[in-house]
Amino acid sequence: MTQYALAYGLAGIAAVLWGLVVIPIKAARTSGRLGIAISMATGTIVMFLLATLIDGGAGLVALTTLSYREFALYFVTGALQFTLGCMFYYIAIQHGSLSIAVPITRVKILIILFLSIGLGLEVFRWGLLGAAMLVFLGGAALGKPSSKAAHVERDGHWRSMVFAIGACIFWAVGETLIGLLPDRIPPIASNGMMLGCGLVAWCLYALGSGAWRALLEMPGRDIWCYMAHGVISFSAAYALFVSAIQMAGPPRVVIITSTYPLISAVVGWLLYHERFSPRVAVGALLLVGGVITLQFV
Repeated sequence: MTQYALAYGLAGIAAVLWGLVVIPIKAARTSGRLGIAISMATGTIVMFLLATLIDGGAGLVALTTLSYREFALYFVTGALQFTLGCMFYYIAIQHGSLSIAVPITRVKILIILFLSIGLGLEVFRWGLLGAAMLVFLGGAALGKPSSKAAHVERDGHWRSMVFAIGACIFWAVGETLIGLLPDRIPPIASNGMMLGCGLVAWCLYALGSGAWRALLEMPGRDIWCYMAHGVISFSAAYALFVSAIQMAGPPRVVIITSTYPLISAVVGWLLYHERFSPRVAVGALLLVGGVITLQFV
Protein backbone atom coordinates (compact mmCIF):
# COMPACT_ATOMS: atom_id res chain seq x y z
CA MET A 1 0.00 0.00 0.00
CA THR A 2 1.43 3.38 -1.04
CA GLN A 3 1.67 6.33 1.32
CA TYR A 4 -1.08 8.21 -0.53
CA ALA A 5 -3.39 5.19 -0.47
CA LEU A 6 -2.88 4.86 3.28
CA ALA A 7 -3.53 8.60 3.75
CA TYR A 8 -6.73 8.40 1.71
CA GLY A 9 -7.85 5.42 3.75
CA LEU A 10 -7.26 7.25 7.04
CA ALA A 11 -9.07 10.34 5.71
CA GLY A 12 -11.98 8.18 4.59
CA ILE A 13 -12.28 6.61 8.05
CA ALA A 14 -12.18 10.09 9.62
CA ALA A 15 -14.96 11.24 7.27
CA VAL A 16 -17.10 8.22 8.19
CA LEU A 17 -16.53 8.85 11.92
CA TRP A 18 -17.47 12.54 11.59
CA GLY A 19 -20.52 11.60 9.55
CA LEU A 20 -21.76 8.98 12.05
CA VAL A 21 -20.89 10.79 15.29
CA VAL A 22 -24.08 12.85 14.97
CA ILE A 23 -25.94 9.76 16.22
CA PRO A 24 -24.90 10.07 19.91
CA ILE A 25 -25.56 13.84 19.79
CA LYS A 26 -29.06 13.22 18.41
CA ALA A 27 -29.62 10.46 21.00
CA ALA A 28 -28.80 12.73 23.96
CA ARG A 29 -31.75 14.48 25.58
CA THR A 30 -29.68 17.00 27.55
CA SER A 31 -28.95 20.23 25.68
CA GLY A 32 -25.66 20.57 23.84
CA ARG A 33 -25.14 23.70 25.96
CA LEU A 34 -24.21 21.31 28.76
CA GLY A 35 -23.02 18.30 26.78
CA ILE A 36 -20.17 20.15 25.10
CA ALA A 37 -18.38 20.23 28.48
CA ILE A 38 -18.34 16.41 28.63
CA SER A 39 -17.12 16.12 25.03
CA MET A 40 -14.35 18.70 25.52
CA ALA A 41 -13.16 17.09 28.77
CA THR A 42 -13.04 13.65 27.10
CA GLY A 43 -11.27 15.01 24.03
CA THR A 44 -8.72 16.92 26.11
CA ILE A 45 -7.75 13.84 28.10
CA VAL A 46 -7.45 11.63 25.00
CA MET A 47 -5.49 14.25 23.03
CA PHE A 48 -2.96 14.74 25.82
CA LEU A 49 -2.58 10.96 26.22
CA LEU A 50 -1.96 10.68 22.48
CA ALA A 51 0.56 13.53 22.63
CA THR A 52 2.41 11.64 25.37
CA LEU A 53 2.45 8.35 23.49
CA ILE A 54 3.19 9.61 19.97
CA ASP A 55 6.27 11.77 20.54
CA GLY A 56 7.28 10.92 24.08
CA GLY A 57 5.69 14.04 25.48
CA ALA A 58 7.69 16.48 23.35
CA GLY A 59 4.48 18.25 22.35
CA LEU A 60 3.47 18.75 25.98
CA VAL A 61 6.92 20.14 26.77
CA ALA A 62 6.57 22.54 23.84
CA LEU A 63 3.34 23.88 25.37
CA THR A 64 5.34 25.12 28.37
CA THR A 65 7.17 27.55 26.07
CA LEU A 66 4.00 29.47 25.15
CA SER A 67 4.09 33.21 25.77
CA TYR A 68 1.16 35.01 27.39
CA ARG A 69 0.07 36.30 23.98
CA GLU A 70 0.17 32.81 22.48
CA PHE A 71 -1.76 31.37 25.40
CA ALA A 72 -4.41 34.08 24.96
CA LEU A 73 -4.64 33.16 21.27
CA TYR A 74 -5.18 29.50 22.21
CA PHE A 75 -7.84 30.49 24.73
CA VAL A 76 -9.82 32.63 22.27
CA THR A 77 -9.48 30.04 19.50
CA GLY A 78 -10.57 27.18 21.76
CA ALA A 79 -13.55 29.16 23.04
CA LEU A 80 -14.72 30.01 19.49
CA GLN A 81 -13.96 26.64 17.91
CA PHE A 82 -15.25 24.31 20.61
CA THR A 83 -17.15 26.09 23.40
CA LEU A 84 -19.32 28.22 21.10
CA GLY A 85 -19.01 26.62 17.67
CA CYS A 86 -19.58 23.02 18.74
CA MET A 87 -22.19 24.04 21.33
CA PHE A 88 -24.28 25.70 18.61
CA TYR A 89 -23.66 22.70 16.34
CA TYR A 90 -24.96 20.29 18.98
CA ILE A 91 -28.12 22.35 19.49
CA ALA A 92 -28.69 22.65 15.71
CA ILE A 93 -28.54 18.86 15.36
CA GLN A 94 -30.84 18.26 18.32
CA HIS A 95 -33.52 20.68 17.05
CA GLY A 96 -33.35 20.00 13.31
CA SER A 97 -32.85 17.37 10.62
CA LEU A 98 -29.43 15.80 10.22
CA SER A 99 -29.83 15.91 6.44
CA ILE A 100 -30.07 19.71 6.62
CA ALA A 101 -28.33 20.92 9.79
CA VAL A 102 -25.01 19.14 9.14
CA PRO A 103 -24.53 20.05 5.44
CA ILE A 104 -25.52 23.70 6.07
CA THR A 105 -22.51 24.12 8.36
CA ARG A 106 -20.26 23.95 5.26
CA VAL A 107 -21.40 27.53 4.55
CA LYS A 108 -18.59 28.49 6.93
CA ILE A 109 -16.20 28.24 3.97
CA LEU A 110 -17.70 31.47 2.60
CA ILE A 111 -16.90 33.35 5.80
CA ILE A 112 -13.41 31.86 5.97
CA LEU A 113 -12.83 32.81 2.33
CA PHE A 114 -13.81 36.45 2.80
CA LEU A 115 -11.88 36.70 6.07
CA SER A 116 -8.79 35.25 4.42
CA ILE A 117 -9.01 37.67 1.48
CA GLY A 118 -9.59 40.59 3.84
CA LEU A 119 -6.57 39.65 5.96
CA GLY A 120 -4.37 39.15 2.91
CA LEU A 121 -4.06 35.39 3.47
CA GLU A 122 -5.77 34.57 0.18
CA VAL A 123 -5.88 36.24 -3.26
CA PHE A 124 -9.24 36.72 -4.99
CA ARG A 125 -9.74 34.46 -8.01
CA TRP A 126 -12.80 33.86 -10.16
CA GLY A 127 -12.50 30.14 -9.49
CA LEU A 128 -12.87 30.83 -5.78
CA LEU A 129 -15.99 32.88 -6.46
CA GLY A 130 -17.48 30.10 -8.60
CA ALA A 131 -16.88 27.47 -5.92
CA ALA A 132 -18.28 29.83 -3.27
CA MET A 133 -21.44 30.30 -5.36
CA LEU A 134 -21.96 26.52 -5.39
CA VAL A 135 -21.77 26.57 -1.61
CA PHE A 136 -24.22 29.49 -1.47
CA LEU A 137 -26.73 27.83 -3.80
CA GLY A 138 -26.54 24.58 -1.84
CA GLY A 139 -27.07 26.45 1.42
CA ALA A 140 -30.05 28.34 -0.04
CA ALA A 141 -31.65 25.06 -1.16
CA LEU A 142 -31.21 23.52 2.29
CA GLY A 143 -32.24 26.63 4.19
CA LYS A 144 -35.84 26.70 2.94
CA PRO A 145 -38.19 24.40 4.88
CA SER A 146 -40.35 21.92 3.02
CA SER A 147 -43.76 23.23 1.94
CA LYS A 148 -45.25 20.00 3.31
CA ALA A 149 -43.74 20.46 6.77
CA ALA A 150 -46.04 21.01 9.75
CA HIS A 151 -45.92 24.28 11.73
CA VAL A 152 -43.97 22.71 14.61
CA GLU A 153 -41.52 21.16 12.16
CA ARG A 154 -41.02 24.55 10.48
CA ASP A 155 -40.28 26.20 13.84
CA GLY A 156 -37.70 23.52 14.61
CA HIS A 157 -36.20 23.97 11.14
CA TRP A 158 -35.67 27.71 11.51
CA ARG A 159 -34.31 27.34 15.04
CA SER A 160 -31.88 24.71 13.80
CA MET A 161 -30.82 27.01 10.93
CA VAL A 162 -30.10 29.88 13.32
CA PHE A 163 -27.87 27.73 15.52
CA ALA A 164 -26.17 26.13 12.47
CA ILE A 165 -25.34 29.56 11.03
CA GLY A 166 -24.09 30.61 14.47
CA ALA A 167 -21.80 27.56 14.49
CA CYS A 168 -20.58 28.54 11.00
CA ILE A 169 -19.62 32.03 12.20
CA PHE A 170 -17.79 30.84 15.32
CA TRP A 171 -16.03 28.05 13.42
CA ALA A 172 -15.00 30.37 10.61
CA VAL A 173 -13.37 32.87 12.95
CA GLY A 174 -11.87 30.09 15.07
CA GLU A 175 -10.39 28.23 12.10
CA THR A 176 -8.94 31.47 10.76
CA LEU A 177 -7.23 32.00 14.12
CA ILE A 178 -5.91 28.42 14.04
CA GLY A 179 -3.73 29.56 11.15
CA LEU A 180 -2.04 31.99 13.55
CA LEU A 181 -1.16 29.39 16.22
CA PRO A 182 2.58 28.70 16.72
CA ASP A 183 3.98 26.10 14.30
CA ARG A 184 6.40 24.69 16.88
CA ILE A 185 3.54 23.00 18.75
CA PRO A 186 2.73 19.53 17.27
CA PRO A 187 -0.87 19.22 15.94
CA ILE A 188 -2.08 16.68 18.53
CA ALA A 189 -0.78 18.72 21.49
CA SER A 190 -2.09 21.90 19.88
CA ASN A 191 -5.60 20.45 19.53
CA GLY A 192 -5.47 19.22 23.14
CA MET A 193 -4.54 22.73 24.21
CA MET A 194 -7.44 24.23 22.26
CA LEU A 195 -9.86 21.71 23.76
CA GLY A 196 -8.52 22.41 27.26
CA CYS A 197 -8.88 26.17 26.78
CA GLY A 198 -12.39 25.65 25.45
CA LEU A 199 -13.22 23.65 28.56
CA VAL A 200 -11.89 26.42 30.81
CA ALA A 201 -13.98 28.97 28.87
CA TRP A 202 -17.07 26.80 29.36
CA CYS A 203 -16.37 26.50 33.11
CA LEU A 204 -16.22 30.30 33.38
CA TYR A 205 -19.55 30.50 31.56
CA ALA A 206 -21.04 27.78 33.79
CA LEU A 207 -19.93 29.56 36.97
CA GLY A 208 -21.46 32.83 35.83
CA SER A 209 -24.73 31.37 34.55
CA GLY A 210 -25.21 28.55 37.05
CA ALA A 211 -25.17 25.96 34.26
CA TRP A 212 -22.87 23.76 36.35
CA ARG A 213 -25.84 22.80 38.55
CA ALA A 214 -27.72 21.40 35.55
CA LEU A 215 -24.56 19.58 34.42
CA LEU A 216 -24.45 17.70 37.74
CA GLU A 217 -28.00 16.48 37.10
CA MET A 218 -27.26 15.13 33.60
CA PRO A 219 -28.49 11.52 33.17
CA GLY A 220 -25.78 8.88 32.88
CA ARG A 221 -27.01 7.89 29.41
CA ASP A 222 -26.44 11.40 28.08
CA ILE A 223 -22.98 11.55 29.66
CA TRP A 224 -22.03 8.43 27.71
CA CYS A 225 -23.46 9.95 24.51
CA TYR A 226 -21.34 13.08 24.83
CA MET A 227 -18.27 11.11 25.89
CA ALA A 228 -18.71 9.04 22.73
CA HIS A 229 -18.62 12.23 20.67
CA GLY A 230 -15.49 13.37 22.48
CA VAL A 231 -13.73 10.08 21.76
CA ILE A 232 -14.94 9.59 18.18
CA SER A 233 -14.87 13.16 16.86
CA PHE A 234 -12.50 15.25 18.97
CA SER A 235 -10.01 12.40 19.40
CA ALA A 236 -10.05 9.46 16.96
CA ALA A 237 -11.22 11.28 13.83
CA TYR A 238 -8.91 14.22 14.44
CA ALA A 239 -5.89 11.97 15.06
CA LEU A 240 -6.57 10.14 11.78
CA PHE A 241 -7.08 13.48 10.00
CA VAL A 242 -3.76 14.86 11.24
CA SER A 243 -1.92 11.64 10.34
CA ALA A 244 -3.39 11.72 6.82
CA ILE A 245 -2.36 15.36 6.33
CA GLN A 246 1.20 14.55 7.36
CA MET A 247 1.31 11.84 4.66
CA ALA A 248 -0.50 13.52 1.75
CA GLY A 249 -0.92 17.22 2.57
CA PRO A 250 -4.07 19.22 3.42
CA PRO A 251 -5.72 19.69 -0.05
CA ARG A 252 -5.94 15.99 -0.93
CA VAL A 253 -7.11 15.01 2.55
CA VAL A 254 -9.67 17.81 2.97
CA ILE A 255 -11.29 16.80 -0.35
CA ILE A 256 -12.15 13.44 1.23
CA THR A 257 -13.16 14.64 4.70
CA SER A 258 -15.37 17.39 3.23
CA THR A 259 -17.85 14.70 2.18
CA TYR A 260 -18.84 13.75 5.73
CA PRO A 261 -22.03 15.90 5.77
CA LEU A 262 -23.43 13.64 3.05
CA ILE A 263 -22.89 10.65 5.35
CA SER A 264 -24.82 12.46 8.09
CA ALA A 265 -27.59 13.25 5.60
CA VAL A 266 -27.92 9.56 4.71
CA VAL A 267 -28.01 8.71 8.43
CA GLY A 268 -30.88 11.16 8.86
CA TRP A 269 -32.85 9.73 5.97
CA LEU A 270 -32.33 6.05 6.84
CA LEU A 271 -32.06 5.96 10.64
CA TYR A 272 -34.36 8.81 11.66
CA HIS A 273 -36.76 8.65 8.69
CA GLU A 274 -36.29 12.33 7.92
CA ARG A 275 -38.18 13.77 4.96
CA PHE A 276 -36.29 13.14 1.71
CA SER A 277 -36.74 15.51 -1.20
CA PRO A 278 -34.81 16.05 -4.44
CA ARG A 279 -34.26 19.70 -3.43
CA VAL A 280 -32.52 18.69 -0.19
CA ALA A 281 -30.41 16.09 -2.01
CA VAL A 282 -29.38 18.59 -4.72
CA GLY A 283 -28.67 21.25 -2.07
CA ALA A 284 -26.42 18.92 -0.09
CA LEU A 285 -24.54 17.87 -3.25
CA LEU A 286 -24.07 21.48 -4.39
CA LEU A 287 -22.86 22.58 -0.98
CA VAL A 288 -20.36 19.78 -0.47
CA GLY A 289 -19.38 19.91 -4.14
CA GLY A 290 -18.53 23.59 -3.76
CA VAL A 291 -16.32 22.86 -0.77
CA ILE A 292 -14.52 20.11 -2.70
CA THR A 293 -14.11 22.36 -5.76
CA LEU A 294 -12.38 24.95 -3.57
CA GLN A 295 -9.60 22.48 -2.95
CA PHE A 296 -8.71 22.50 -6.67
CA VAL A 297 -8.76 26.29 -7.14
